Amino acid sequence: MKLLHITVSPDLAGSASRMASAHLVEKLRAQHRNLEETKLDLAQQPLPHLEAFTIGAFFTRPEERNDAQLAAIQTSEQLVDQLFACDTLVISSPMWNLGLPSVLKAWFDHITRAGRTFAFTPAGTKVGLVSGKKVYCIVASGSVFAHGPFVQDDQFTPYIRVALEYIGITDVQFIRVDGTHDPASRATALPHALQTIDRLF
Repeated sequence: MKLLHITVSPDLAGSASRMASAHLVEKLRAQHRNLEETKLDLAQQPLPHLEAFTIGAFFTRPEERNDAQLAAIQTSEQLVDQLFACDTLVISSPMWNLGLPSVLKAWFDHITRAGRTFAFTPAGTKVGLVSGKKVYCIVASGSVFAHGPFVQDDQFTPYIRVALEYIGITDVQFIRVDGTHDPASRATALPHALQTIDRLF
C-alpha cells in the first residue's frame, strides 16, 4: 500500500495532530507490512501560493505551454502525480481561526486542477478524476467543535470534505483531537483521539 502522509502543524515536537497521525500510521503499517510512506511536511516545506503567471499556465493548453510556464507548474504537477500514486492519504492538521492553515489551503490549490484532477463533461457536469482513495483526516482544535456551542463555527471539516469530493474522493474519515486548550478537555483530547484510532483498526 502506498501512503501519502501530509503534516501541517509547525509545532514539530508537541503537536497533538502530529502525534495522532503518527499513531494512525503505525496502525496502518501493522496491517500493511508492505506500506510505502511518502511524507509531505508543509510546515518545513511550505508550498508557494498561486500567483497570476502560474494560474495562467494552468489554463494554457499543455501543448502550448512555453518553458517558463512548464517551470511554473512543476510543483503542482509533482503534487498531483503524488496524489494519484497513493492508495491512502493521511492529512494531519490543526484548525486555525475556524479553518485551514494557509499552507494546507495552498496544497489544495495546487492539486485542484481542471483537466488533471477534475473535468467537465460535454453536458457541463463536473466529474472528479481522482478515485479509489481512502482519506484519514486528523484535525486538532483548541476548542471543542464536535458538539456544543461551536459546532456551526467549524469551517475546516466541511471544506476538506467538499474539496476532496470535488476531485472525486468521497471515502473520508475524520478524527478529531478536540479541545486541546479547553480546561475541561485538554487532558483527554489526545488520549480520546488515540482511542478512536485504535477502535478504527
